[in-house]
This record gives sequence, structure tokens and C-alpha cells, in this order.
Amino acid sequence: MAITWDDEAKCELNCSALYLAKRGGRELGERFLKQVDTAIAEASIDPARYRKFRREARKVRVERFPYHVVYWHDEADSSIHIVAIAHTSREPDYWSERVRT
Repeated sequence: MAITWDDEAKCELNCSALYLAKRGGRELGERFLKQVDTAIAEASIDPARYRKFRREARKVRVERFPYHVVYWHDEADSSIHIVAIAHTSREPDYWSERVRT
């Protein structure tokens, strides 16, 4: 399955990992990146498993961290597009303009 990223989502991923590394050490940032990879892998196995919650957006929780991977699934070409790496309690829906309608 093809996985594409919104440029802002890539930035969110890197900024969050750096923030966590500064707060808790390099290992914490690395664990965060590994858990994000796991969440994306779960979403790519069965993208429709996670329910839609904003327009076409779906989200999968990042285990052990207060983040979600927000994505939309393009059924036509069986791909997922990562829209945001969103903190669970900061600025809800700030990424909503990135989701296709």
C-alpha cells in the first residue's frame, strides 16, 4: 500500500520527536518514532478499520504517547495519505483543511 505524507505532517512528526527527545532523552524521541511507524503500519493493513470522524479523516492512536496519526484512505488506488501527527489535547481539528472533501 502506498503511503504519502502532507508536508506539514512530516514537520509535526519531526518536531514532536525532537521535543520529546529534549524532554526525556534521545531514546524517548526514538520510541515515539517507532510507535508512529507501528500506528501507520496498522492503518495500512486495514485502512477502513478506523472510523471516519472529520469529513474523510480517520485516526489511529499512537501507543504510549498522546498523539494520533490522522489520515485519509483513497480507495481508488488503495493508498493512505498522512494528514497530521496530532496531539490528542492541543488545538483540535487544526489540520482539518488538509483533508480532501
